[in-house]
This record gives sequence, C-alpha cells and structure tokens, in this order.
Amino acid sequence: MQEKDLPVQNAAEPLVPVQPRERIYGLDVVRGLALFGVLLAYALWNLGGPDAETYSPTERVLNQVLEILVDTKAYTLFATLFGLGFSIQMIRAESRGADFVRLYCRRLLVLLAIGLTHAFLLRNGDILVPYAVLGFVLLLVRRASNKMLLVGAIFALVFPYLAHAVRELTGAPLPQRPQNVGLSYLYENALWVRYWYSTAVFEWSQTLPMFFFGLYLGRRYIQHNAFVNPQKLRLVIFGGLVVGLLCYAGVEWLGGAIGQTPSFGQVVLRSHLWKIHGWGMAAFYASTLWWLLRFQVWQKLLAPLAAVGRMALTNYLMQAVIIVPVCLAYGLFDKVTPSIGLLLAFDVWIFQVLVSVWWFKHFQFGPVEWLWRRLTYGQTPPMRVVENPENAVAVG
Repeated sequence: MQEKDLPVQNAAEPLVPVQPRERIYGLDVVRGLALFGVLLAYALWNLGGPDAETYSPTERVLNQVLEILVDTKAYTLFATLFGLGFSIQMIRAESRGADFVRLYCRRLLVLLAIGLTHAFLLRNGDILVPYAVLGFVLLLVRRASNKMLLVGAIFALVFPYLAHAVRELTGAPLPQRPQNVGLSYLYENALWVRYWYSTAVFEWSQTLPMFFFGLYLGRRYIQHNAFVNPQKLRLVIFGGLVVGLLCYAGVEWLGGAIGQTPSFGQVVLRSHLWKIHGWGMAAFYASTLWWLLRFQVWQKLLAPLAAVGRMALTNYLMQAVIIVPVCLAYGLFDKVTPSIGLLLAFDVWIFQVLVSVWWFKHFQFGPVEWLWRRLTYGQTPPMRVVENPENAVAVG
C-alpha cells in the first residue's frame, strides 16, 4: 500500500503514461467507489422524475436515505481525487526535471474536448468540462502555500454570492431555464448545455475547495505518506461520519424552521451545512476504504472496485452511453422514481464491474484512457500489458 520512492532521473528522458505497477491501488479503489456514486446520482436525480409529492411512502424513505448516503458525496470524492492526482503527477514529473506545465495543459485540453463531446451528445450535466477548465486554476496555484490554498478555498466558496451581487447591481438578467416541449433529445440537451455553461460563474467555483484539498493531500502523501496512519484514519472515519450526520440533521431542522421565505443568512447557512455534510460523508467513505485496504483480504475483495477506478473515464462516459438509449427506447425520461433509478444504476454497475475486470486481464489502459494518453503524450502507448521501459518517466 505504500508508495515507492521516486527516483530522480534525467530531464531528457521521455514522458510516458503511468504503468499498472506504478499506480496507487488505494486511489483506484476510492475512485471506483466515487464512480458508483456518480452513477447512482445520475440515475436517481438527473434523468427527471415525477413530483416527489407523488411518491409512495417507500419511495420517499428510499429517496431520503439515498440523499443522505449519495448526493454530492461522489462528486466531492471525484473532485478531491482530481486535485490529488494533479499534485502527485506534478511532484513526480518535476522531481525528474520534466516540463509538467506544458504536458498538463495538453492533458486538460484533451479532457475538455472529450467533455464537450460527452455533454452535447449525451449528458448535459457533464463534469469533465468544468474539471478541465478549473484544472488551469490548479496550474496557477500549484506553488501556493497551504495557507494560501485555504484562503483560495474560502474565496471560491464566497465567489458565487459576489457574482450574484454584481448581477443584481448591474441589472443583468439570469439565464432562463429551457422549456422542454416537443424537442428532440439532442436539441434539448444542447439547450441545457448552454444554460449550464451560462450559469457557470455561479456554480463552478464551488469545486475549487475540493481541488485545493486534493492538492494538499497529494503533498502530504508524497512527503509524509500520511494516508496510512491508522490513528488518523480512525479519527477521520469517526469524525467524518459524526460531522456528516450532524450537519444533515442541521439542514433538515433549518428546512423546517425557516419556512417559505428564508433570509439570506439562513439560505447561506443551510447551503454550507449541506456542503460540510457532503465533505464529512465523503471523508468517511474514503478513509474507511483506506482502513480496510490495510488488510490483504480486503485488497482482494475490493479488486473489482479498483478495476473500475483504473478506467474511470471510460466508465464515466459509458454510463450515459448505456442509460441515454435505454431511457429513449423505453420513454423513461422524467419518469424515473428512486426505485427505478436504483435498479437502473445497479444493472449498469454490474455490467461495468464485469467489463472492467475482464478488460484488465488483457489490457493496461481503458480505451478512452488510452486515447487521452495518446493525444496528451503524442505517442502511442501499447494497449497490451508490457513492462515500462527502464528509461521512461511515468507521470500519470
């Protein structure tokens, strides 16, 4: 479970994608769990459903339980892993004298192109485009101290309120939500993409605190191997669960106490209690997995989850590739109840686990991961499992 020392090599050595033996197994496991959460959230809340008031008592309980366990937690994990991966890749590359900035800019531009294609053709709520755009912010703050990262995270949380204040002062109108009446799927999807991007100034900065925290974690991991301290893991497991549940209770209490016309302060408080709830639960999930991975039996049991995480980009795209045609064929859009969404998500998940496990018996990259690396590095990495050349530098 511990990362090997990173030898310093010559700057003239070629940069190639990370090989399987150089991956951090625990991060693949956490990434696999996060991907399952993203799938659940997509199937439960992004396909459209009947008014919650029409749910049966069972559906209401199921919806609330899934809200507590899933909603925003997977996104929090993914965003933190993105910042953590950036940090580790940067430290690995620069310890060997590599030009990390140019390489990472290419990496982000390729991710942006994949994300735009995914958004316009399949899922208007795509996360790859905001990740690619905000990834350039990570490049700008890569040398910032931990204190400056904290200041930046606080500013990122406040920024949407400042943006709304500026809009009100200038009288600029809010973009109108699309009216979906008798439109083709692609046209309707494009309208929603335009809407989400036109409101990005009010939303996207909320991801940066998780990016910055991931950047900090990457520094801690490389410098101090901080992920494997059992005492700290137990503290995070307990603390994350307690904080997450208490903040959710606070959200529910405020929701009943403030009525139909909440004040600005009440809205802000409830919003941030929800964010802290998501952060606490995400920390609980990740640290619990990391604790279990201290034991060999759990490393074997969680291997399928790691396989899904190793080809997270492929599997993320595959979710919409499967679900969108199914919803179009059976007319499920705007009719997905919690039970239907849960069933749909589990069916897709089982398929993805089976495919991922089979795939890595034969190949070392997922298909989209291979394309991403091909376009980033300007060379064609072999798909079949081969040993990494001794004089090559792996940066992720």
